[in-house]
Amino acid sequence: MSLPLPMDAWEFAVNSTYQDVMKTLLSLVTASLVLPTFLIRSFVRVPEGEPIAKYLHPSAYWSWALMFLSLVCCMVFFWASAKYAKVARGGTETLWGDCGSASCFEALRDWSASGSVLFFFAGLLTLGLFFVHHLRKP
Repeated sequence: MSLPLPMDAWEFAVNSTYQDVMKTLLSLVTASLVLPTFLIRSFVRVPEGEPIAKYLHPSAYWSWALMFLSLVCCMVFFWASAKYAKVARGGTETLWGDCGSASCFEALRDWSASGSVLFFFAGLLTLGLFFVHHLRKP
């Protein structure tokens, strides 16, 4: 299906740039969710055969929860970005109720990108607190 109205070139370029940045953030978030599970055994010095959960500080769980929220925001961003591009090119979509304009999808895209970045950095901070907590132990 071809859409009748072309999106301005600058809007398409900005949307593509946002997507590239969010792809990088998505990779970092995914790595931050998975990589610490491999590093915890080394940093915390968990004896072989013992479960890691016994040694986890609540900040580790907070970190994973915040990283997961960042991941969800990334997914919402990509969904809203695709809908924004469709509506800006003349297609029709509805977000909720009567809101189906490009500005609604643009706002959702921007808020989800901001949420993703904030949750990511909060997750990194709590992950850092976890490692600092365990490095201080004798």
